[in-house]
Amino acid sequence: MEKRTVVTGVGFLNDWVAGKENFTRFLSEPIPQTPLEKIDFDAHIDTSLVRRADHVSRCALVAAKFALEDAGLSALSSEDSRKVGIVFGTVHGPLHYSIEYHASLVLGDPKLSSPLLFSDSVPNAAVSHISAVLGIRGYTTTLSGYCAVMQALRLGAELIEEGIVDVCLVGGADVNHDFLVKAYGACLRNSALIARSFGGSGFLVIESLECAIQRKVRVYAQLKGVNTITASYDIAKRYDLSPLHELLCQIGDGLKEHDCLLSSSYDEEDSLQRGDMCLQAFKHPQRVVLDCSNSFGYGFSAAEAFQLILGVLGVYSSENLSSFEVFSNLKRQVDRMFVMCTALAGANACALFSRYSVDKD
Repeated sequence: MEKRTVVTGVGFLNDWVAGKENFTRFLSEPIPQTPLEKIDFDAHIDTSLVRRADHVSRCALVAAKFALEDAGLSALSSEDSRKVGIVFGTVHGPLHYSIEYHASLVLGDPKLSSPLLFSDSVPNAAVSHISAVLGIRGYTTTLSGYCAVMQALRLGAELIEEGIVDVCLVGGADVNHDFLVKAYGACLRNSALIARSFGGSGFLVIESLECAIQRKVRVYAQLKGVNTITASYDIAKRYDLSPLHELLCQIGDGLKEHDCLLSSSYDEEDSLQRGDMCLQAFKHPQRVVLDCSNSFGYGFSAAEAFQLILGVLGVYSSENLSSFEVFSNLKRQVDRMFVMCTALAGANACALFSRYSVDKD
């Protein structure tokens, strides 16, 4: 019998607010932005343990800590820590440190390049800090590239299914950089979005349903499926054989009339096109479509993680969606939610969460 994977914890940090309780406030209110350099990390973690860590690692550590606390796992025993894993996704990683370190190699004297700087300039630095500070001793890895958080979610679910870990932290982090604004701003239709984008991190705690029941913890949602592809919209539409579309068709027959599609892209037109393609899998006329592109901007893995959090909390309670104007007049309850993420040239991912209740078989 397949293990059912459920979400039991949520963690969130960006340069507006921190914590799950403030998530919908961040979506609905004009909150002044605080540069990441001015975030008081000491209010959330012991920064003496991560003195040399860059902002990506610090954001990831705070969000991971929040997620574990939310799942009732803030204090791990030595034995339990070996059955907890981390799968972390990022697009650009610690770009600030990477640029500084490689500039010292190329433009300066390589002999004077700091080995201490190097250790925090690599993509898996964040996972190392999370593991060391939070005492996690199970399987840990880092995935890089677009839709890395969705890939992390899929891998985390597989680790649980195979019994390698009982609990897995899955999430991602990215921090904007002037270099990114210049590079992407020159080739995007809406370059203003990346100029105002933010950084941060989001994490989910996933585990087997059996483990959650044994621990007697709250279950936000059940993960029904995850899939990713790498193909442009035109290719996926022309051949109609993408794993993404196949996943949607497989689960489409079981969808109810109060379902919701979350669509997001770094290009608004692209987001709408892909959303139209995915709606072919919906069998009912009553459906809600929400474009998250403007809400999350060019946050890369951070925005992808925030979108996943919105999907999970939206399944748990439709009240969590009321922050969006499109839902203000929505009288019916949203039972399930597609989460669709697209990024730039055509990395695509889809996950389906369903509501879980103790009355389920």
